[in-house]
Amino acid sequence: MPAIETARLRLRCFTERDLEDYVRIFAIQNIPVTLPKGSVPLEQVREAAQAAYNYFTCHWQQHGFGVWAVCDRVNHKLIGQCGLNCLPDSYEVEVLYRLERAYWNQGLATEATKASLRYGFEQVQLDKIVALTLPHHLASRRVMEKAGLHYKKDAHIYGLDVVYYTLHRVEYQPDDSMYVLLV
Repeated sequence: MPAIETARLRLRCFTERDLEDYVRIFAIQNIPVTLPKGSVPLEQVREAAQAAYNYFTCHWQQHGFGVWAVCDRVNHKLIGQCGLNCLPDSYEVEVLYRLERAYWNQGLATEATKASLRYGFEQVQLDKIVALTLPHHLASRRVMEKAGLHYKKDAHIYGLDVVYYTLHRVEYQPDDSMYVLLV
């Protein structure tokens, strides 16, 4: 699986060594606004983190793209996740992101999202990428818009009412931000 370096981040495959930090991120950020399926009871956080890790690994093997571990490029600390995911019961691919709260409001989610979009359009050759969030999650909507996605409609996905954003390859414009694909 390839890795990507941006100005401040490294997007790389998840490893078993990440599990404890990933559990911590799940536990700290266990709020419905950031989880597509809502809150996870505290006693099930480890199970949920392990299930997500297993899903991400299988997704990469099945599709040749997926969700990366997002790490601080300087200290290599795991700070979240970002990447591409096939929507259930659909041919569509979503870009998703989730960062530890301490890393919010620094442009890092946008930086990781832009790198994921670039990978999806340039390497995977996707024609369209979508993004979803809850309608009142304004910070997430700002990330989508800064990354170049456009509001398309309200939808019902994952059993939730969400806003649905899209970006087509023909309208995609990579910016001049640092992006290094490591194979």
